[in-house]
Amino acid sequence: MKISDIVFEMQTNYVNDEDIESIVAFIEKNGFNAQKVDDQLLALGYDPIFSDVEIDGGYDTREKIFNHRKYFADE
Repeated sequence: MKISDIVFEMQTNYVNDEDIESIVAFIEKNGFNAQKVDDQLLALGYDPIFSDVEIDGGYDTREKIFNHRKYFADE
């Protein structure tokens, strides 16, 4: 994940610019670790953004794919 992607995610989740700058400085110094960044966000009063708790919401995402190709027959 690029830093620009991380900044975009934080901006779309209404993180203040000053807080974004401090988190980006932390990432540039220590590398990106989703759990540590989320811990910093929690300490600043924000919801976690980068953990995959929301991604794994318990929903079964498997779908049966049907063949939607139409067949033409000679009449």
